[in-house]
Amino acid sequence: MSTEDYSQYDSMTLVELVHAMSTIQNRKEAVEEQLKLLQKEFDFLRITKIPTKMEDEGIDRIQVTGIGRVSLTADMHVSVKAEMKSKFHEWLRDCGRGDLLQETINPSTLKAAVKSMYKSGEEIPEHLLNVSPFTRASITR
Repeated sequence: MSTEDYSQYDSMTLVELVHAMSTIQNRKEAVEEQLKLLQKEFDFLRITKIPTKMEDEGIDRIQVTGIGRVSLTADMHVSVKAEMKSKFHEWLRDCGRGDLLQETINPSTLKAAVKSMYKSGEEIPEHLLNVSPFTRASITR
């Protein structure tokens, strides 16, 4: 979007702009809450209710006019127990699956470190990082 798309804000005072930002923030939070509720209901239908109904009726796939084919797919949630992370990494290496391990940096941690470097005047390796400082307004309640 270009700044031309927001021309309605050009004639507003600072206080009017802050009110507009607050209104948009409240609308955004309401939509995010609605999205969370929709996701819970969607997950209930796709993970609990429909698979149970299909299994009870002995159906593994059904064609629904106007929607398409519905079928059951096996899936799972998997995570490493926090206290077992290093042992699990060792197990992966021992089993020949060390290629699954990736060295990563948490984006929030990296951002905090670069902000700290920036504030203290340290050299930032801009040939290695994309750094785009900006200033934003925030509302504190």
